[in-house]
Amino acid sequence: MASWDRPALARLTGGRAAAILVDPSSVVVVAGQQPAAGGGPLYTLVKTAQAVAYARRLTATGQPAVPWFWCASEDHDLGEANHADLLRRDGSIHRVVCDLGPGRAALRWRPALAWWDKVVAGCRASASGNLGADWLLQRRPADGEGMGAWLCRVLTDLFPGDPLVSCEAHRLRPLWAEMLPDLRARWPRAALAELQTQIGQDHFGPLPEPPLFRDTPTGRLPLDDPAGVPVEEVSPGAALRPILQQLALPCTHAILGPGERAYHAAIMPVYAALGATPPRFVTRTSVTLEPAWIRRAAERLHLDVRALAAGGPLPVATTMPQPQLAELDQAISALGDGGDRRIAAAQTRLRHEAARLRASLERGERVANGLPAAGSVQAWLRPRGGPQDRTLSMFQAIWEHGPGVAQRLVEELGGEREMVVMGV
Repeated sequence: MASWDRPALARLTGGRAAAILVDPSSVVVVAGQQPAAGGGPLYTLVKTAQAVAYARRLTATGQPAVPWFWCASEDHDLGEANHADLLRRDGSIHRVVCDLGPGRAALRWRPALAWWDKVVAGCRASASGNLGADWLLQRRPADGEGMGAWLCRVLTDLFPGDPLVSCEAHRLRPLWAEMLPDLRARWPRAALAELQTQIGQDHFGPLPEPPLFRDTPTGRLPLDDPAGVPVEEVSPGAALRPILQQLALPCTHAILGPGERAYHAAIMPVYAALGATPPRFVTRTSVTLEPAWIRRAAERLHLDVRALAAGGPLPVATTMPQPQLAELDQAISALGDGGDRRIAAAQTRLRHEAARLRASLERGERVANGLPAAGSVQAWLRPRGGPQDRTLSMFQAIWEHGPGVAQRLVEELGGEREMVVMGV
Protein backbone atom coordinates (compact mmCIF):
# COMPACT_ATOMS: atom_id res chain seq x y z
CA MET A 1 0.00 0.00 0.00
CA ALA A 2 1.31 3.43 -0.91
CA SER A 3 -0.44 4.98 2.08
CA TRP A 4 -2.20 3.86 5.21
CA ASP A 5 -5.37 4.91 6.94
CA ARG A 6 -3.57 6.29 9.96
CA PRO A 7 -6.73 7.52 11.72
CA ALA A 8 -8.06 3.96 11.46
CA LEU A 9 -4.79 2.64 12.86
CA ALA A 10 -5.02 5.10 15.74
CA ARG A 11 -8.60 4.02 16.50
CA LEU A 12 -7.54 0.37 16.42
CA THR A 13 -4.62 0.84 18.79
CA GLY A 14 -5.38 3.69 21.17
CA GLY A 15 -3.03 4.96 23.86
CA ARG A 16 0.60 5.81 23.21
CA ALA A 17 0.72 3.81 19.99
CA ALA A 18 -2.11 5.87 18.49
CA ALA A 19 -0.27 9.10 19.22
CA ILE A 20 2.78 7.75 17.38
CA LEU A 21 0.98 6.21 14.41
CA VAL A 22 -0.78 9.42 13.39
CA ASP A 23 2.69 10.73 12.53
CA PRO A 24 3.13 10.09 8.76
CA SER A 25 6.79 9.20 9.33
CA SER A 26 6.11 6.51 11.93
CA VAL A 27 6.68 2.83 11.20
CA VAL A 28 5.80 -0.54 12.70
CA VAL A 29 8.00 -3.48 13.74
CA VAL A 30 5.91 -6.65 13.65
CA ALA A 31 6.14 -10.08 15.22
CA GLY A 32 3.49 -12.76 15.21
CA GLN A 33 2.65 -16.19 16.54
CA GLN A 34 -0.39 -18.35 17.13
CA PRO A 35 -1.64 -18.77 20.71
CA ALA A 36 -1.40 -22.06 22.54
CA ALA A 37 -2.03 -23.50 25.98
CA GLY A 38 -0.09 -21.35 28.44
CA GLY A 39 0.32 -18.70 25.74
CA GLY A 40 2.76 -20.73 23.65
CA PRO A 41 6.49 -21.52 23.68
CA LEU A 42 8.98 -19.03 25.10
CA TYR A 43 9.88 -17.83 21.61
CA THR A 44 6.48 -16.09 21.45
CA LEU A 45 7.67 -13.82 24.25
CA VAL A 46 11.14 -13.60 22.67
CA LYS A 47 9.71 -12.37 19.35
CA THR A 48 7.64 -9.74 21.09
CA ALA A 49 10.57 -8.53 23.19
CA GLN A 50 12.75 -8.38 20.08
CA ALA A 51 10.13 -6.24 18.30
CA VAL A 52 10.03 -3.93 21.33
CA ALA A 53 13.83 -3.69 21.38
CA TYR A 54 13.99 -2.95 17.66
CA ALA A 55 11.30 -0.29 17.88
CA ARG A 56 13.22 1.35 20.72
CA ARG A 57 16.36 1.41 18.57
CA LEU A 58 14.56 3.01 15.63
CA THR A 59 12.90 5.60 17.86
CA ALA A 60 16.26 6.47 19.43
CA THR A 61 17.62 7.25 15.95
CA GLY A 62 14.74 9.63 15.20
CA GLN A 63 12.43 7.15 13.44
CA PRO A 64 9.15 6.92 15.42
CA ALA A 65 8.35 3.22 15.72
CA VAL A 66 5.66 1.06 17.29
CA PRO A 67 6.22 -2.62 18.17
CA TRP A 68 3.26 -4.72 17.06
CA PHE A 69 2.42 -8.32 17.96
CA TRP A 70 -0.26 -9.80 15.79
CA CYS A 71 -1.68 -12.96 17.29
CA ALA A 72 -2.39 -15.63 14.67
CA SER A 73 -5.54 -16.81 16.44
CA GLU A 74 -7.15 -17.49 13.05
CA ASP A 75 -5.12 -20.70 13.04
CA HIS A 76 -6.98 -23.90 13.83
CA ASP A 77 -4.12 -26.38 14.34
CA LEU A 78 -5.15 -27.87 17.67
CA GLY A 79 -2.22 -30.29 17.63
CA GLU A 80 0.20 -27.39 18.04
CA ALA A 81 -1.99 -25.38 20.41
CA ASN A 82 -3.39 -27.94 22.85
CA HIS A 83 -0.35 -28.39 25.08
CA ALA A 84 2.27 -26.63 27.17
CA ASP A 85 5.70 -28.16 27.76
CA LEU A 86 7.13 -27.65 31.25
CA LEU A 87 10.76 -28.48 32.04
CA ARG A 88 11.60 -30.30 35.26
CA ARG A 89 14.97 -29.94 36.99
CA ASP A 90 16.07 -33.36 35.82
CA GLY A 91 15.65 -32.23 32.21
CA SER A 92 12.53 -34.28 31.58
CA ILE A 93 9.50 -32.65 29.94
CA HIS A 94 6.10 -32.51 31.59
CA ARG A 95 3.71 -32.08 28.68
CA VAL A 96 0.35 -30.69 29.83
CA VAL A 97 -2.26 -31.66 27.23
CA CYS A 98 -5.55 -29.77 27.29
CA ASP A 99 -8.94 -30.31 25.68
CA LEU A 100 -9.66 -27.18 23.63
CA GLY A 101 -13.03 -28.43 22.44
CA PRO A 102 -14.37 -30.13 19.29
CA GLY A 103 -14.78 -28.91 15.74
CA ARG A 104 -12.62 -26.93 13.33
CA ALA A 105 -13.19 -23.44 14.69
CA ALA A 106 -10.12 -21.18 14.88
CA LEU A 107 -8.27 -20.70 18.15
CA ARG A 108 -9.78 -17.25 18.67
CA TRP A 109 -13.12 -18.91 19.31
CA ARG A 110 -11.71 -21.28 21.94
CA PRO A 111 -11.70 -20.09 25.57
CA ALA A 112 -8.41 -19.70 27.40
CA LEU A 113 -10.08 -21.22 30.46
CA ALA A 114 -10.00 -24.55 28.58
CA TRP A 115 -6.29 -24.87 29.37
CA TRP A 116 -5.88 -22.63 32.43
CA ASP A 117 -6.41 -25.01 35.36
CA LYS A 118 -4.26 -27.81 33.92
CA VAL A 119 -1.32 -25.54 33.08
CA VAL A 120 -1.44 -23.85 36.51
CA ALA A 121 -1.50 -27.27 38.19
CA GLY A 122 1.40 -28.39 36.00
CA CYS A 123 3.50 -25.40 37.04
CA ARG A 124 2.75 -26.02 40.70
CA ALA A 125 3.95 -29.60 40.26
CA SER A 126 6.97 -29.11 37.98
CA ALA A 127 8.26 -25.53 38.14
CA SER A 128 11.46 -24.76 40.07
CA GLY A 129 10.24 -21.40 41.39
CA ASN A 130 7.15 -19.24 41.66
CA LEU A 131 8.33 -15.63 41.51
CA GLY A 132 5.65 -14.75 38.95
CA ALA A 133 2.89 -17.10 40.11
CA ASP A 134 0.77 -14.40 41.76
CA TRP A 135 1.19 -12.09 38.77
CA LEU A 136 -0.13 -14.78 36.44
CA LEU A 137 -2.91 -15.91 38.76
CA GLN A 138 -4.18 -12.33 38.83
CA ARG A 139 -4.59 -12.64 35.05
CA ARG A 140 -6.88 -15.64 35.05
CA PRO A 141 -8.90 -15.61 31.83
CA ALA A 142 -12.34 -14.07 31.98
CA ASP A 143 -15.34 -16.22 31.08
CA GLY A 144 -15.51 -16.42 27.31
CA GLU A 145 -12.11 -14.78 26.78
CA GLY A 146 -10.50 -16.46 23.77
CA MET A 147 -7.00 -17.86 23.67
CA GLY A 148 -5.80 -15.07 21.41
CA ALA A 149 -7.42 -12.31 23.45
CA TRP A 150 -5.80 -13.60 26.66
CA LEU A 151 -2.35 -13.80 25.07
CA CYS A 152 -2.64 -10.25 23.73
CA ARG A 153 -3.73 -8.96 27.15
CA VAL A 154 -0.82 -10.62 28.94
CA LEU A 155 1.78 -9.43 26.43
CA THR A 156 0.50 -5.86 26.76
CA ASP A 157 0.81 -6.11 30.55
CA LEU A 158 4.38 -7.44 30.26
CA PHE A 159 5.58 -4.30 28.44
CA PRO A 160 3.75 -1.47 30.23
CA GLY A 161 6.36 1.16 29.42
CA ASP A 162 6.33 0.60 25.66
CA PRO A 163 3.72 1.46 22.99
CA LEU A 164 3.28 -2.23 22.16
CA VAL A 165 0.16 -3.12 20.22
CA SER A 166 -0.98 -6.70 20.86
CA CYS A 167 -3.69 -7.39 18.36
CA GLU A 168 -5.51 -10.48 17.15
CA ALA A 169 -5.07 -10.83 13.40
CA HIS A 170 -8.78 -10.70 12.58
CA ARG A 171 -8.93 -7.11 13.83
CA LEU A 172 -6.72 -6.12 10.88
CA ARG A 173 -9.17 -7.38 8.27
CA PRO A 174 -10.81 -3.99 7.55
CA LEU A 175 -7.33 -2.55 6.91
CA TRP A 176 -6.49 -4.97 4.10
CA ALA A 177 -9.94 -5.78 2.69
CA GLU A 178 -9.59 -3.25 -0.14
CA MET A 179 -6.53 -5.14 -1.43
CA LEU A 180 -8.42 -8.40 -2.08
CA PRO A 181 -9.86 -7.66 -5.56
CA ASP A 182 -6.49 -6.49 -6.86
CA LEU A 183 -4.75 -9.44 -5.22
CA ARG A 184 -7.11 -11.96 -6.80
CA ALA A 185 -6.65 -10.37 -10.21
CA ARG A 186 -2.86 -10.33 -9.96
CA TRP A 187 -2.33 -13.64 -8.16
CA PRO A 188 1.06 -14.96 -9.44
CA ARG A 189 0.15 -18.63 -9.70
CA ALA A 190 2.80 -19.45 -12.33
CA ALA A 191 5.59 -17.63 -10.47
CA LEU A 192 4.64 -19.33 -7.19
CA ALA A 193 4.65 -22.78 -8.81
CA GLU A 194 8.01 -22.15 -10.48
CA LEU A 195 9.56 -20.89 -7.24
CA GLN A 196 8.22 -23.89 -5.34
CA THR A 197 9.94 -26.15 -7.88
CA GLN A 198 13.21 -24.23 -7.52
CA ILE A 199 13.11 -24.38 -3.72
CA GLY A 200 12.27 -28.06 -3.78
CA GLN A 201 10.08 -27.81 -0.70
CA ASP A 202 6.31 -27.59 -0.55
CA HIS A 203 5.33 -25.33 2.36
CA PHE A 204 1.69 -24.73 1.41
CA GLY A 205 0.62 -27.11 -1.36
CA PRO A 206 -0.68 -25.86 -4.72
CA LEU A 207 -1.68 -22.18 -4.75
CA PRO A 208 -3.73 -21.63 -7.93
CA GLU A 209 -5.75 -18.94 -6.14
CA PRO A 210 -5.26 -16.80 -3.02
CA PRO A 211 -5.99 -19.09 -0.04
CA LEU A 212 -9.07 -17.66 1.68
CA PHE A 213 -11.37 -19.06 4.34
CA ARG A 214 -14.61 -18.15 6.04
CA ASP A 215 -13.96 -17.82 9.75
CA THR A 216 -16.98 -18.49 11.98
CA PRO A 217 -17.51 -19.89 15.50
CA THR A 218 -18.57 -23.21 13.99
CA GLY A 219 -15.61 -23.72 11.71
CA ARG A 220 -13.05 -22.41 9.26
CA LEU A 221 -14.14 -23.29 5.73
CA PRO A 222 -12.44 -22.76 2.33
CA LEU A 223 -13.76 -19.71 0.48
CA ASP A 224 -13.50 -19.55 -3.31
CA ASP A 225 -15.02 -16.10 -3.76
CA PRO A 226 -15.15 -13.52 -0.95
CA ALA A 227 -17.74 -11.40 -2.77
CA GLY A 228 -20.80 -10.97 -0.60
CA VAL A 229 -19.08 -12.36 2.51
CA PRO A 230 -18.72 -9.87 5.38
CA VAL A 231 -15.09 -8.78 5.61
CA GLU A 232 -15.14 -9.68 9.31
CA GLU A 233 -15.47 -13.34 8.25
CA VAL A 234 -12.83 -13.43 5.49
CA SER A 235 -9.62 -15.05 6.74
CA PRO A 236 -6.44 -15.52 4.66
CA GLY A 237 -4.51 -18.77 4.70
CA ALA A 238 -0.95 -19.12 5.95
CA ALA A 239 0.54 -18.37 2.51
CA LEU A 240 -1.24 -15.01 2.39
CA ARG A 241 -1.84 -13.93 5.97
CA PRO A 242 1.57 -12.43 6.83
CA ILE A 243 1.73 -10.43 3.59
CA LEU A 244 -1.71 -8.88 4.01
CA GLN A 245 -1.04 -8.01 7.62
CA GLN A 246 2.35 -6.51 6.86
CA LEU A 247 0.94 -4.41 4.01
CA ALA A 248 -2.00 -3.26 6.14
CA LEU A 249 0.51 -1.55 8.43
CA PRO A 250 3.43 0.83 7.81
CA CYS A 251 5.64 -2.18 8.51
CA THR A 252 9.37 -1.79 7.83
CA HIS A 253 10.71 -4.72 9.89
CA ALA A 254 9.36 -8.19 10.67
CA ILE A 255 10.82 -10.52 13.32
CA LEU A 256 10.84 -14.02 11.81
CA GLY A 257 11.92 -17.42 13.07
CA PRO A 258 13.68 -19.93 10.78
CA GLY A 259 10.44 -21.57 9.65
CA GLU A 260 8.81 -18.22 8.94
CA ARG A 261 11.78 -17.08 6.88
CA ALA A 262 11.57 -20.28 4.83
CA TYR A 263 7.91 -19.87 3.94
CA HIS A 264 8.31 -16.14 3.30
CA ALA A 265 10.93 -17.08 0.72
CA ALA A 266 8.31 -19.25 -0.98
CA ILE A 267 5.75 -16.42 -1.33
CA MET A 268 7.95 -13.54 -2.47
CA PRO A 269 6.18 -13.39 -5.88
CA VAL A 270 3.05 -12.15 -4.10
CA TYR A 271 4.87 -9.00 -2.96
CA ALA A 272 6.05 -8.42 -6.53
CA ALA A 273 2.56 -8.97 -7.98
CA LEU A 274 1.17 -6.29 -5.68
CA GLY A 275 4.02 -3.92 -6.44
CA ALA A 276 4.87 -3.97 -2.74
CA THR A 277 8.24 -3.84 -1.04
CA PRO A 278 8.59 -6.50 1.66
CA PRO A 279 9.74 -5.37 5.09
CA ARG A 280 13.23 -6.13 6.28
CA PHE A 281 13.23 -9.64 7.71
CA VAL A 282 15.01 -9.74 11.08
CA THR A 283 15.95 -13.22 12.27
CA ARG A 284 14.54 -14.07 15.67
CA THR A 285 17.26 -14.54 18.26
CA SER A 286 17.27 -17.91 19.99
CA VAL A 287 17.16 -17.46 23.78
CA THR A 288 18.17 -19.95 26.48
CA LEU A 289 17.30 -19.11 30.07
CA GLU A 290 20.02 -19.90 32.61
CA PRO A 291 18.60 -19.91 36.15
CA ALA A 292 20.96 -19.71 39.11
CA TRP A 293 20.69 -23.42 39.92
CA ILE A 294 21.78 -24.34 36.38
CA ARG A 295 24.66 -21.87 36.59
CA ARG A 296 25.85 -23.32 39.92
CA ALA A 297 25.55 -26.90 38.68
CA ALA A 298 27.46 -26.11 35.49
CA GLU A 299 30.28 -24.52 37.46
CA ARG A 300 30.58 -27.50 39.81
CA LEU A 301 30.38 -30.00 36.95
CA HIS A 302 32.79 -28.02 34.72
CA LEU A 303 30.21 -27.55 31.94
CA ASP A 304 30.12 -24.76 29.36
CA VAL A 305 26.50 -23.55 29.39
CA ARG A 306 26.76 -21.55 26.18
CA ALA A 307 28.33 -24.45 24.29
CA LEU A 308 25.63 -26.86 25.48
CA ALA A 309 22.85 -24.37 24.65
CA ALA A 310 24.27 -24.07 21.14
CA GLY A 311 24.03 -27.84 20.67
CA GLY A 312 27.54 -28.87 21.66
CA PRO A 313 28.16 -32.31 23.21
CA LEU A 314 28.87 -33.02 26.83
CA PRO A 315 32.62 -33.04 27.49
CA VAL A 316 34.15 -36.50 27.68
CA ALA A 317 35.19 -36.03 31.31
CA THR A 318 32.39 -34.64 33.43
CA THR A 319 33.28 -36.41 36.66
CA MET A 320 33.90 -34.44 39.81
CA PRO A 321 37.53 -34.60 41.01
CA GLN A 322 38.14 -37.30 43.63
CA PRO A 323 41.77 -37.08 44.77
CA GLN A 324 41.24 -39.80 47.37
CA LEU A 325 41.16 -42.37 44.54
CA ALA A 326 44.47 -41.31 43.02
CA GLU A 327 46.45 -43.67 45.27
CA LEU A 328 44.19 -46.56 44.27
CA ASP A 329 44.89 -45.90 40.59
CA GLN A 330 48.61 -45.85 41.31
CA ALA A 331 48.42 -49.07 43.31
CA ILE A 332 46.63 -50.90 40.49
CA SER A 333 49.27 -49.77 38.01
CA ALA A 334 52.05 -50.94 40.38
CA LEU A 335 50.73 -54.48 40.83
CA GLY A 336 53.44 -55.98 38.67
CA ASP A 337 54.51 -56.67 35.14
CA GLY A 338 51.69 -55.68 32.81
CA GLY A 339 53.12 -58.13 30.32
CA ASP A 340 51.91 -60.99 32.53
CA ARG A 341 48.45 -61.86 31.23
CA ARG A 342 47.16 -62.77 34.69
CA ILE A 343 48.31 -59.45 36.16
CA ALA A 344 46.97 -57.54 33.15
CA ALA A 345 43.58 -59.25 33.52
CA ALA A 346 43.52 -58.46 37.24
CA GLN A 347 44.38 -54.82 36.55
CA THR A 348 41.53 -54.60 34.03
CA ARG A 349 39.03 -55.99 36.56
CA LEU A 350 40.31 -53.70 39.32
CA ARG A 351 40.18 -50.62 37.09
CA HIS A 352 36.60 -51.51 36.19
CA GLU A 353 35.68 -51.76 39.89
CA ALA A 354 37.54 -48.52 40.61
CA ALA A 355 35.53 -46.79 37.87
CA ARG A 356 32.29 -48.08 39.42
CA LEU A 357 33.43 -46.87 42.83
CA ARG A 358 34.35 -43.48 41.39
CA ALA A 359 30.93 -43.15 39.71
CA SER A 360 29.16 -44.17 42.93
CA LEU A 361 31.10 -41.64 44.99
CA GLU A 362 30.41 -38.98 42.38
CA ARG A 363 26.66 -39.65 42.47
CA GLY A 364 26.67 -39.56 46.25
CA GLU A 365 28.61 -36.29 46.36
CA ARG A 366 26.44 -34.75 43.65
CA VAL A 367 23.21 -35.71 45.40
CA ALA A 368 24.54 -34.53 48.76
CA ASN A 369 25.29 -31.15 47.18
CA GLY A 370 21.89 -30.95 45.47
CA LEU A 371 23.42 -31.02 41.98
CA PRO A 372 21.73 -32.51 38.91
CA ALA A 373 23.50 -34.92 36.60
CA ALA A 374 25.45 -33.43 33.70
CA GLY A 375 22.98 -34.99 31.25
CA SER A 376 20.11 -33.31 33.08
CA VAL A 377 21.78 -29.92 32.72
CA GLN A 378 22.21 -30.56 29.02
CA ALA A 379 18.59 -31.69 28.62
CA TRP A 380 17.30 -28.61 30.47
CA LEU A 381 19.34 -26.24 28.30
CA ARG A 382 18.55 -28.10 25.08
CA PRO A 383 15.27 -30.05 25.48
CA ARG A 384 14.68 -32.65 22.78
CA GLY A 385 18.08 -31.67 21.40
CA GLY A 386 16.76 -28.33 20.13
CA PRO A 387 16.69 -24.67 21.22
CA GLN A 388 15.13 -24.26 24.66
CA ASP A 389 12.74 -21.48 23.61
CA ARG A 390 11.02 -23.80 21.14
CA THR A 391 9.95 -26.12 23.96
CA LEU A 392 9.81 -24.26 27.29
CA SER A 393 6.38 -22.69 27.87
CA MET A 394 6.39 -18.91 28.27
CA PHE A 395 3.90 -19.51 31.11
CA GLN A 396 6.53 -21.48 33.05
CA ALA A 397 9.19 -18.85 32.33
CA ILE A 398 6.98 -16.11 33.79
CA TRP A 399 5.78 -18.35 36.64
CA GLU A 400 9.35 -19.12 37.73
CA HIS A 401 11.11 -15.81 37.05
CA GLY A 402 8.36 -13.20 37.23
CA PRO A 403 7.08 -10.67 34.68
CA GLY A 404 10.42 -8.86 34.80
CA VAL A 405 11.80 -11.55 32.48
CA ALA A 406 10.14 -9.64 29.62
CA GLN A 407 12.15 -6.47 30.23
CA ARG A 408 15.31 -8.53 30.70
CA LEU A 409 14.71 -9.97 27.25
CA VAL A 410 14.36 -6.50 25.73
CA GLU A 411 17.70 -5.51 27.26
CA GLU A 412 19.41 -8.65 25.95
CA LEU A 413 17.90 -8.38 22.46
CA GLY A 414 19.01 -4.84 21.71
CA GLY A 415 21.38 -6.11 19.02
CA GLU A 416 20.94 -8.72 16.31
CA ARG A 417 22.48 -11.92 17.63
CA GLU A 418 21.88 -15.51 16.66
CA MET A 419 21.74 -16.80 20.23
CA VAL A 420 21.55 -15.39 23.75
CA VAL A 421 22.04 -17.22 27.05
CA MET A 422 20.27 -15.10 29.66
CA GLY A 423 20.83 -15.50 33.37
CA VAL A 424 17.62 -15.33 35.41
